[in-house]
Amino acid sequence: MSTAAGLVLAVAFSLVQPLKYSSTVRLLITQTNVTGLDPYTAVKSTERIAQNLSEVLYTSSFFNAVTSDTQIDGSYFSTDEITKRSQWKETVLTSVTPGTGVMTVTAYHPKRAQATVLAVRVAQEIANQAPNYFGYSVRVQIIDDPLPSRFFAKPDFITNGLFGAMVGFLAASAWVLGKSREV
Repeated sequence: MSTAAGLVLAVAFSLVQPLKYSSTVRLLITQTNVTGLDPYTAVKSTERIAQNLSEVLYTSSFFNAVTSDTQIDGSYFSTDEITKRSQWKETVLTSVTPGTGVMTVTAYHPKRAQATVLAVRVAQEIANQAPNYFGYSVRVQIIDDPLPSRFFAKPDFITNGLFGAMVGFLAASAWVLGKSREV
C-alpha cells in the first residue's frame, strides 16, 4: 500500500513541475601542437579542458553572450540575478565523456524550438570562447547536429515514479521492522 502511495506522490509531484523539452549537441575538443605528450596525457589534458569549459558555461558573462542572440526568448529568464543564475544552471547541462574530448551540451526549455536554439548557441559560444580561455592550441568543433527530444524530457515520470515507489517500500519496511522489535 505504501509503495503505491509513494508512486502516486512522486508522479503527482512530477505533474506540478513545468514540462520541458531537451535538445542535445555534442562537441569535440582537441589540442593542436601537443608535442612531447604521450596520448594518455593528451587525452587527460583535453578532458580537463572540457571540464573547465563546463564550469565557465555557468558564468554570467557566458550567459549574457549566449542570450544576446535575438532568436533566444529573453523573457524566459528572470531579471533577478540569483533566480536567473539558478534558471541558467537548470536550463543548460553539460557532461564530458571520460577518456575522450567529447562534451555533450543539453538545453531544456518548455518550447522544443527554444531548447534547440539554446543548445546550438551554447555550443557555438563554447567554440568561439575556448581559445580565449585556454589559448589558440585548443580547438572546439560541433560534431553532432542538435537532437531535440520528441517528448518531454523533464520531469522524468518513470524515474520519479520508481523512486517514489522504492521510498514507499523502504518506509513501509522500516515501519514493519520497527513494529516487530516492539513486540
